[in-house]
Amino acid sequence: MVEAITVFSIAGAIIAIGFLANLLFKKTGLPDTLFLIVIGIILGPVFLVFPREEMLPITPFLTTLTLMVILFEGGLNMEIFKVISQSFRAAILAILYVLAASAFISLFGHFVLNLGWLEALMLGPLTAGTSSVVIIPLISKLKVNEEVGVTLSLESTITDVFNIVLVITLLQIYLGGSMDIQQTASTIVARFAVGILLGFLIGVAWIKVLGIVKKQEYTYMLTIAALILCYVASELLGGSGALTALLFGLVLGNYKEVYHIFRGKSDLSFMIEMGKNLKNFQGEIAFLIRAFFFVFLGLIYIPNWLGVLYAGIIVAVNLVFRYAAVTISTFKSNMYEYKKLMTLMCGTGLANATLSIMIYNTLIAQGAPLEIANWYTLIVANILMINNIVTSIAPILLKLEKK
Repeated sequence: MVEAITVFSIAGAIIAIGFLANLLFKKTGLPDTLFLIVIGIILGPVFLVFPREEMLPITPFLTTLTLMVILFEGGLNMEIFKVISQSFRAAILAILYVLAASAFISLFGHFVLNLGWLEALMLGPLTAGTSSVVIIPLISKLKVNEEVGVTLSLESTITDVFNIVLVITLLQIYLGGSMDIQQTASTIVARFAVGILLGFLIGVAWIKVLGIVKKQEYTYMLTIAALILCYVASELLGGSGALTALLFGLVLGNYKEVYHIFRGKSDLSFMIEMGKNLKNFQGEIAFLIRAFFFVFLGLIYIPNWLGVLYAGIIVAVNLVFRYAAVTISTFKSNMYEYKKLMTLMCGTGLANATLSIMIYNTLIAQGAPLEIANWYTLIVANILMINNIVTSIAPILLKLEKK
């Protein structure tokens, strides 16, 4: 059991290191994520200050909180018309990349890892796609074409939802269900539709609420409460909590445009100052949670040479597929010249790790051999590390190309 004084000491150190790492990023272009992950590895696998087994139970909670906060912040800082115009290309990029990479990984899992076909299919979505928790904060710090930033942010959000639905569907089939393509497609569409609609409607309603409580204290904390509750409501109604959080932030960040679309005549002057404060507070909270997120990623890392080798092969092939998907989705657009940058922005996050742990626990409960179940957490943990290292190269590449 870790002592409270140790936890608080390390927490303070992580915040300070996160601040210094962010300054270093601005000066050198070296992403702060690598420094935070290394701190996690030192505290976890190296010195065992926080044993991995003690960290795994809190993974789903930290993942959900981080996802909500990062997506909400991402929405606050996006332009709604850019989102609408780039959504089609982002969807094409996400779908092409996830399906191509999943197909290869399924073959790799069956013929190299000796997994059954269904077990290999479950591995595919765990190792493909990108993570909004990684991509959105990094994009906000890079001086790139705005269309590129919006497309990559939307892609990461879409693949978060897409992968979760695919993995849960395949897991249900493994547990004795049957493959119903129509039902699976309906589930995916429903999650997107409910998530988007609910986030938009709650966002519009919340602007009205902020107008009522504008003279009260702690309006930001009230907004965070609304964010959490709308995320929960979306999941309970069969929607995507991630998309709801994104749309909630998008509406609040684009309150003028939203009311202009609906020809609203309300006085929104109060939102000018409130909007600035909201973004400032949200930025501070997002920084804090993100710093702990990447340290946590290092804490649960599994050092294993075979896992690193296999993960390296998968990432290398996935990058080829990603380059092809980026080329197709950006054809005849202003983003075409950013193909290399967009290809390297392949970072994955703890949602993948959470799903891998879910499959691991299910397989063990079903009596599957430990050596089979272990592949999911081992491969995914190493892919997370390698993908985030590759993503950290993107800002350096951008800086070199501008010289």
